[in-house]
Amino acid sequence: MPAYYIAIDGGSTTSTGLLARGDLRVLHRASAGCANYHLVGLRGTEKTLLTLIESLSSAGGITPQEIEGFCFALSGVSRAEDFRNIEGLLRRRLMLKKSKIIPDFEAALLGGTRKEAGMVVISGTGSVVFGRNESGKTKKVCGHGHLIGDPGSGYDIGIRALRAIIAAGEGRGEKTKLAARILDEIPLKQNEDIVPWLYSADDPKLAAARLAPIVVSVAEEGDVVADDILHSSARELAKMAAFAAAYLGLSSEPFDLVLAGGVFENNPPYFHLMQSILSDTIPRASSMRAESEPAFGALVALLGRRTDSPTGDPE
Repeated sequence: MPAYYIAIDGGSTTSTGLLARGDLRVLHRASAGCANYHLVGLRGTEKTLLTLIESLSSAGGITPQEIEGFCFALSGVSRAEDFRNIEGLLRRRLMLKKSKIIPDFEAALLGGTRKEAGMVVISGTGSVVFGRNESGKTKKVCGHGHLIGDPGSGYDIGIRALRAIIAAGEGRGEKTKLAARILDEIPLKQNEDIVPWLYSADDPKLAAARLAPIVVSVAEEGDVVADDILHSSARELAKMAAFAAAYLGLSSEPFDLVLAGGVFENNPPYFHLMQSILSDTIPRASSMRAESEPAFGALVALLGRRTDSPTGDPE
């Protein structure tokens, strides 16, 4: 009987799982909700992971006990305490000995480029920069959550837009089309309704992040305020990437820099804006879209890279 493996990219909004063979041939795919235990607690993370495992096992006609190995690439996992918490969860499920746990940003880099060295800049609900040089030295920058700072993220763009609308309404900021477009989207009647709406939202961070596509659209229409928001947000994230590249000594030779995450993937103008800013900030970086998804990067972390092996498509 062939050996089967499961790799999971556990995100803060959506999680993706892959069932594969040892040659990296992906057989089945499944999706579920949030797996960030800081947001949904360990029980919520456990529920999401088990949902994916059971769905993938069922699709493959096997039991979870027959899975040879697992890789869990999880958002919100980077500190020693985070790893201990997830290890405890897996130990209770008798899965720890078969499991590898890595941060989601490491999987994004492994899936994003076929080279061992490089960087990934992620802009989703939050943001993070992660790099690895040829000697294996790594560096993570930002990714500390919206209260401390997620520059260049969907949240950052959305919250800047809300601040700009409020400033314009109070007469201390420039008028912008963002007000009408965002109020219509939420929907709200007037600027004064923004504060109670945001503070009463089930997830204020996600609520603000969902406004990012509107900012991109309004900027494309020539709105100066929206355009400035995108440029300011992108420049701040690019500055973080430049610091990481200099720290790792990557700036002296050409290297791949992967732009990943939902904001880049779903908003091409913002992706191209970041590419342009990075070309000035880190001239040696070749910014690109990911070659493969983070879940596949988790598979590579578990099984090793097979450059001559087919990856296949999920059945």
